[in-house]
Amino acid sequence: MRDPLILAHDIGTSGTKSTLVRPEDGGVVASETTPHRTHFPRLGWAEQQPSDWWDGVCRNTRTLIARHADLRGRIAAMGVSGHMLGCVPVDTAGRALRPSLIHSDCRAAGPCAMVGDRLGPRGLYELTGNILEPRSSLCKVLWVQQHEPDIYRRTARFLQAKDYVVSCMTGNCDATDYSDASHAQWLDIRARSYAADMLAELGIERGKFPTLHRSTDVVGTLTRAAAQALDLPSGVPVVAGGGDGACASAGAGAVNPGTTYCCLGTTAWIAATTGEPLIDGQQRLFNLLALDGEQNGVFGTVQAAGRSVEWAMDVLGESSFEGFDALLAEVPAGSEGLIFLPYLEGERSPIFDSDSRGVFFGLSSMHGRAHLLRATVEGVSFALRSVLEVMRESFAVPALRLIGGGGRSLSWQQLLANVCRIPVQTLSTCSADATSLGAAFAAGVGVGLFDSLAHAAQTVRVTGQQAADPDLAQRYDRGFHIYQALYPQLKPLFAELQQSLQHEDRQ
Repeated sequence: MRDPLILAHDIGTSGTKSTLVRPEDGGVVASETTPHRTHFPRLGWAEQQPSDWWDGVCRNTRTLIARHADLRGRIAAMGVSGHMLGCVPVDTAGRALRPSLIHSDCRAAGPCAMVGDRLGPRGLYELTGNILEPRSSLCKVLWVQQHEPDIYRRTARFLQAKDYVVSCMTGNCDATDYSDASHAQWLDIRARSYAADMLAELGIERGKFPTLHRSTDVVGTLTRAAAQALDLPSGVPVVAGGGDGACASAGAGAVNPGTTYCCLGTTAWIAATTGEPLIDGQQRLFNLLALDGEQNGVFGTVQAAGRSVEWAMDVLGESSFEGFDALLAEVPAGSEGLIFLPYLEGERSPIFDSDSRGVFFGLSSMHGRAHLLRATVEGVSFALRSVLEVMRESFAVPALRLIGGGGRSLSWQQLLANVCRIPVQTLSTCSADATSLGAAFAAGVGVGLFDSLAHAAQTVRVTGQQAADPDLAQRYDRGFHIYQALYPQLKPLFAELQQSLQHEDRQ
């Protein structure tokens, strides 16, 4: 094929993005995004309709082809990334049997407690490399088993978001990759295989989970029906794809040990590639296998990072990036004593507390719109520093690569460098395209356009760097000390508040 292209689809929390990528330099030719909704039927529940993901893929692709008809015959492969920690039960035909429980859904507190009683949180962490929490896909499967037994009985496979889309493309609903399956707590992470004894102990049939693949494995080709829906030729190879965290790592060029990056998205994380899982004694970090199924990624996730900033901008009536940067500039570093805990959806690393909630601390009559926004951004940055400090206990982090939508703000880049006392680096690829680029890398390796993921990652270059300002870093040190002290004091009150809300919900 002359001048081949790769079509990558990223199933995000707020929408589906489809991107055409040039393999020779990782350049983005064109992209389209379709938003989709998250539904919150009850307190602590968060669901999406899997059909919305596929509709978004179809709409995006048809729009791309309509605008770039000459590219239709140049698509050599397709790859998919998607949000992780989901639960999509499908029947033998790949039809979703209920809405997907997405990563922020924490209804499975009961199954979580049961797993802890039977297996012990520490033992499960050492086996799977992941912390036991209600958001775990393992606990969500158990919730379906306990509360929707008919759906559980009819389930042929439990999939993740990108697996469902791959199934729609290929008709193959028996495929997942190592990254999604490992983060779901379904695997023995060191053996790189399903934890059969653990699943048996919990009464979950091993056969309800799909076949494991490297993200680069071709698991099917575009069916005639799917090709018609996408306005593409049938027969295009489709790889297994990967979870968004693993794809983002590849898109940030972090495919070998020694590179650490931060993704500033709806959910944010700091991650580094390691040869083997990093088992933290206090269970503050988690692991997932990389796209090649061999390397390991160690992660610390801030659950509602970009979500907190989006919430603040919405409440404050600000909708533009220009307005965002202008408001940040109105207030000095430290927000004049206002500190924000970004726990709008509970928190993951390093506290893993689904009961925790957002807090403004130090609010006074002198604080206005700009203070609230800047404190929110600083609070998210403090949360990311708390993750970085845990990583620094195990390995050196000389610099932090930055990707994700939040990385477009120069003000936030500098603020993050000051808060974390670290050089923050920007990359040759658009910060918002890294996850799509990782999915494209996997597809390119699958059809031989790249020799390896390391070869593909050579297209990612560092193009800029923001160094920390020593004076502002010192000011942020004082704020970070207070930030760190707040959660231990509030932890019992968070639990009491959630118990009260659950009591009201039952009445």
